[in-house]
Amino acid sequence: MTSIRISAQQKNAMLTIHFIEMNHGLHMPVNTSYLRKKVELSLCKELSRNHFLVSLRTLAENGYLVYQPNTEKALNVNARENESMWQLTRTGRQYAETLNSARLRPKRSYNRRKVLKRK
Repeated sequence: MTSIRISAQQKNAMLTIHFIEMNHGLHMPVNTSYLRKKVELSLCKELSRNHFLVSLRTLAENGYLVYQPNTEKALNVNARENESMWQLTRTGRQYAETLNSARLRPKRSYNRRKVLKRK
């Protein structure tokens, strides 16, 4: 597996799926439109549908996500007929857990000490 630079929208997409899995159990497929709306809210900007889908497919090609079609609404009744459904792989889940713990960790703060002047 090659290392890739993961963008902010890709990180937020993986975190969103991770939070859904934490609340509803593992292997919970999430549809693309719901995922895009949540990532748009977290980034406070509008995302292009096509670019967002390409970024999710890039994550799938690199082993972070699994793509599943929602044929005959078998996975999610509320999603559209042939909408893409996404799940985290073991690698993606591990990356999302590490990213979540890093974001929860407090940042270091440095206090500047006054320098004593010698006479």
